[in-house]
Amino acid sequence: MLSYYNPNICSCQARQLKESWGNWMTELGDKSGGWDWWATLTFRDRSDDEMRRGWTKVGWKYTQNAWKGFMNHLRDARGIGEPTWVSCREYQKDRGVPHYHALIGGVSHLRRDDAWSWWFSRYGIARILPYDRSMGAGFYLCKYVTKEMGDIRFSDDLGK
Repeated sequence: MLSYYNPNICSCQARQLKESWGNWMTELGDKSGGWDWWATLTFRDRSDDEMRRGWTKVGWKYTQNAWKGFMNHLRDARGIGEPTWVSCREYQKDRGVPHYHALIGGVSHLRRDDAWSWWFSRYGIARILPYDRSMGAGFYLCKYVTKEMGDIRFSDDLGK
């Protein structure tokens, strides 16, 4: 049977691909000191002022800059450089906007409510939970590898 997301890959191959990516993502976290947070970052609809200027939905570039701002905030809060992270940006078809799922490491000493508040005051809803390896966040994150319009990125230090 062909996969809904990729008609060239059967569903069993897509499952194997997601499982391999998920295992790798978990191992990657282990090798880099462990994941601390699982985050889902969404974007609220644009303000009336922004819509008057012709903006109705957030776009890809806007969300990319938001992610960079969030990492800058965490870097400043850490005081020792950017955290380790892997993010997947997905296009929400029902709302017509991108959103993020991410695994973040090196932030165990930071308060999640501060990170949540920073995101909420600027962009929208944030769900930031302690990482629990038994919940399969690496596998969930990697489901976007086989979906169209998915974008996976890694912090620079994970390439070392």
